[in-house]
Amino acid sequence: MTLLGSLLRVAAGGALLAVILLAVARLGVPPGMRGQAGIPDTLLAIGLDRWRDIALLGAAIALGTSLLNRLLPEDTARALRGGFWTGLIAMVFIQQGATFLLHHLFHALPDQGYSLLPLPGWWHMPQLVALALAGGIAGAVLSLLLLWLPVPDLLAGLAFGTFGLALLAGGVPLPAWPLPPLPLPPLTAENPGWWANLTVNGGWGLGAALLMRPLVLRSDGSEPE
Repeated sequence: MTLLGSLLRVAAGGALLAVILLAVARLGVPPGMRGQAGIPDTLLAIGLDRWRDIALLGAAIALGTSLLNRLLPEDTARALRGGFWTGLIAMVFIQQGATFLLHHLFHALPDQGYSLLPLPGWWHMPQLVALALAGGIAGAVLSLLLLWLPVPDLLAGLAFGTFGLALLAGGVPLPAWPLPPLPLPPLTAENPGWWANLTVNGGWGLGAALLMRPLVLRSDGSEPE
């Protein structure tokens, strides 16, 4: 019963967090843009089916994460937890911050960053939320690579961000990937060019790897060499 109660609390917390994120994202869209994007002006206009789907999605993600942490070895579970949160933080503050600067200062990217408009094909979740989740998942993968492979962490993070996030941008077709590309700079010689990918996506990987030094790589509590 203790395990069942714990899982129920995790599921309820995930559902509540997902619903709160949906409400915050909807309220964060400027009123003048809501009609253009098909977003209801009030939270009461959102259908019950939409609230239910978002709550179930949040509960499923929370439950899956909790079960995975219980089944995996402690060092692997710690790496995944740390990698997810550092990847998410790096996406919100570093990747989206670089996107914002490149758009407003150099007009190098069409996306201005920090968009809360619904993203088609991603259950119409806000673009920032979808990117944050993608950054968290990519961060978890990066943390496992750093945990298992004897590679320089910052160089690996830079390469993983540059090439790995380019896959999510649709630069290279993924046969089994069911979701549409994310609004990320592709790795291409065409405008905006490879340098934008290196700055935005590579910056994400570099920042995530740097944040993982205290959170993941020193999982045994020892000082780095």
